[in-house]
Amino acid sequence: MPHAPPPSSKNSTAARQSPCGAGFTLVELLVVIAIIGVLVALLLPAIQAAREAARRVQCANNLKNLTLGVLNHETASGRFPSSGWYGSWTGDPDRGAGAQQPGGWFYTILPFIEQQTLRDLGTGATGADRFALLARRDATPLPLMNCPSRRTGGPYVNQYTAEAAAFLPLSGDGLGGAAPYEADSRAHGDYAISVGDQTGFDQHCQQICPRSYEPDPTGVFPPSSSDFNGITYCGNAVKLQQVTDGLSNTLCLGERWVPPASYEAQQHWLADDWAMYSSFQDDLVRATYYDGVTPTHVPRRDADDVSELYEESINEITPRELFGSAHAAGCLMSRCDGSVEMVGFDIDPETFRQLGNREDGGVPASAP
Repeated sequence: MPHAPPPSSKNSTAARQSPCGAGFTLVELLVVIAIIGVLVALLLPAIQAAREAARRVQCANNLKNLTLGVLNHETASGRFPSSGWYGSWTGDPDRGAGAQQPGGWFYTILPFIEQQTLRDLGTGATGADRFALLARRDATPLPLMNCPSRRTGGPYVNQYTAEAAAFLPLSGDGLGGAAPYEADSRAHGDYAISVGDQTGFDQHCQQICPRSYEPDPTGVFPPSSSDFNGITYCGNAVKLQQVTDGLSNTLCLGERWVPPASYEAQQHWLADDWAMYSSFQDDLVRATYYDGVTPTHVPRRDADDVSELYEESINEITPRELFGSAHAAGCLMSRCDGSVEMVGFDIDPETFRQLGNREDGGVPASAP
């Protein structure tokens, strides 16, 4: 009987090989993991930069649409929106627009940014029902009013309810006026309107704004145009022909300075404690002041240390008047012709002052 041939050495070797012979060794696996880690480290900054670029574009679009709302208000009424009364007031759906409206510029333009329903919330209501409706409105965030590089707008818990009594003398009836301070939560905005190149404007407004709905304050405003030189003021509305420097040479809106610690926690003295539907508050208005010596009011990065401004200011006013942003390259701002641009943190302070003043004849030689 014939014998089977002996197995070849090749087949014998294959038979003796481990089933795991084709896998990775531990060293090879560690090398692959290291390579992946390096690739992630290299790509992560690019991914983050792309995300920030997208957020910056969204922020610019927000400013563009808000500015169009301001300009459409001017087209419809013949004036830029008023910034409302000074004190613990909020927007009143029963008081129209202009000098008799305690609500600020953002509340006033709601119908022009497709928010008529929100503008009218509380119309005709009285007593506790009125308070509840106004408080609900003041706690309603709108993505349009927030920079996506910073925050969502809340609503955030009202940490100052206990202080409401101290503000009631500035509020009048305690329902129309005090809603922002007594509401359990409030929505915050990140954009402010330019009131010109003055400083300490809130103190001035305390002297000229009503303290009560009665007697009817209609006709009290406006103060003389020498009192301000931006495109709005407390209880005042500017006409287009008063922007004598030209729409393309005058600031309209911009991102306001908010320190990172205040993004989601109210900071009263840093002007981040009022609902965005409230009155003439430094949460909603900013200035381009420059005294020719110290550039206190140029735009600041949110993360900048501005402690030196507290020492130079009265009642800590200066930090509450600053434009600024969370973006690395600068602060997004719009002009009264509807254009939006990035204003560098290193802008010449005199150029920036001129941009805020609508009537000084100072036309910047070039864009910031």
